[in-house]
Amino acid sequence: GHEAFGLKRQKVPDELPIEPPAPLPFYEEYPLSCSYGAGALLVLAVMWYCARRKSLRRPYRLPDLSPSKGGQVADAEAEFRRIVCFLQDELLIPIDKRMPGRPFEYDMHSFPFTPMVLVIGNHSSGKSTFINKLLGKEVQDTGVAPTDDGFTILERRTSSETEDGPTVLGCPENRPYAELQRFGQIFAGVLRRKRLILPQTSQMPFKLQIVDTPGMIDLPVNENTLSEARGRGYNFVEVVRWWAKRADLILLLFDPDKPGTTGETLDVLTKALSGLNHKFLVVLNKVDKLDNSIDFARAYGALGWALSKVIKRKDIPPIYTMFNEGMEAPAGHESLPLEKFVKKRAEVIKEVLRVRERHNDNVITSLEETLRQMQMTARIVDWVRWSARRSYWKVLVSVILSLGTPAYMLHRLMQLAADNMNRKAAESAAQAAAAALAAESKHRWRFFRRHVEPEPILSEGADESPPFGFWVYFTVIALYFLFCSGVLKFFWDYYTQSQKELYLTVDSSFEEVYHEKFIHDEAEDLRYRWTVVRPKVLNILQATTFYPWLPSVAAWEHRRINEALQKDVFYLRQLARQLRQPAPSAEGTH
Repeated sequence: GHEAFGLKRQKVPDELPIEPPAPLPFYEEYPLSCSYGAGALLVLAVMWYCARRKSLRRPYRLPDLSPSKGGQVADAEAEFRRIVCFLQDELLIPIDKRMPGRPFEYDMHSFPFTPMVLVIGNHSSGKSTFINKLLGKEVQDTGVAPTDDGFTILERRTSSETEDGPTVLGCPENRPYAELQRFGQIFAGVLRRKRLILPQTSQMPFKLQIVDTPGMIDLPVNENTLSEARGRGYNFVEVVRWWAKRADLILLLFDPDKPGTTGETLDVLTKALSGLNHKFLVVLNKVDKLDNSIDFARAYGALGWALSKVIKRKDIPPIYTMFNEGMEAPAGHESLPLEKFVKKRAEVIKEVLRVRERHNDNVITSLEETLRQMQMTARIVDWVRWSARRSYWKVLVSVILSLGTPAYMLHRLMQLAADNMNRKAAESAAQAAAAALAAESKHRWRFFRRHVEPEPILSEGADESPPFGFWVYFTVIALYFLFCSGVLKFFWDYYTQSQKELYLTVDSSFEEVYHEKFIHDEAEDLRYRWTVVRPKVLNILQATTFYPWLPSVAAWEHRRINEALQKDVFYLRQLARQLRQPAPSAEGTH
């Protein structure tokens, strides 16, 4: 039929061609692998973010400013201040806030602050006379008896002005003065500042402060904690410590008539000036009052012996010998080489005039030492916390065993006693039932015997009533609570005693933390730093009632401090070298 109509027969293939399916996306073909990969990327991103947060992210670069490179910073002073504030805000303050009592709160630097010289010494040691000679003008009262009971800040200006304590505390040119408010109103009442117009021949430069302090009085040291403030109304030692930390140079003057170091002088040397030996100069003043070389040798030897008792070093600081009178030798002093003492006085004045040049270097040194002290404090506190936690867990396990073992044994004994009582009761009931059955079986007339139902034998646990009376349970529970209270009291006393031992053996903790440093070296720098850090650690421990709760400092925080000590401090030294300029002869901007 197809051929009749001219149509060709088409051969139908046996199988129709099947088109291949479209390839699936990778995430649909391998969903599990994609999930694992996404999770791994997320973990890596979180790790990168945490590592970036823990790294020291500086808002400044650290170029090489060495003379060979010839590098310079446009505004070196602003850069210097920004780096110091950044290191304090990023490294010191977060750790200090976690420490009880904030031991480094008043060790921070704030700007602006004028370079400063602190003059301290016994009364009638020639402090005010030396300052008057340096100023070229009689400004401070002098005398054999104590003439000044306050702190006086002397500064050269183009106009004369005297400011009281509250005004000085709010000075915008010296922001650190605001910290002095913590010493109270009595101290603010004895603080003043004199801005002076000095003659052209004065050696006193502009932009330099000299602080004249009240003379220290040699009185017996009272063991009472309030003895440092007794007689003055404020903590004199802490006030001197505050000034000494911020001073660029400390002049410690002694009188040949009183070269000993007792009373307030001893407290100032051992507490206020601890760790600041690089700043102060020891001056034996008024040597022109000595009659001969024998008296001079006695006064010099007495002062050296007294200093060796409070400065625990084999070599004591050099002692500058000078006098405040004219350049010529007074009559009757032919045996004393006063011209040598004039040279020593010139050396002291030269050090005073170099203060502005070394101001930035002193700030860097103070910042570096504060970083190292913070690191040492954190390590000692971490060691004490770890030791306290180890003792705490030992005590906790002992308490659990001491209380849990008797409780379990008592429970088992009462359970055995109850089971024994139930068993005996069941046996008695069974014996009674057997006796009843035996008596019934002996009856001769079984026909008339009545059927007696045997009493059921109680099985264990059938009687749900307690096997003991109320008073038995009450007595056992009361005795157990008494036992628990005794055990808890014993272990708590033991733990508190272990905490006291940690407090008393803090020196041993220092030895344990730094034992690797002492294997091949005495590490005198660490031991010397420990003398400064030790009171801070003791104050932290005193403010903490439970040592396992002491704050911890992570390892990455220690790494950031080490990085700052290696890189940022070196960069600050380079900036200070760039800022070191000769002292100008005219007053700058105020």
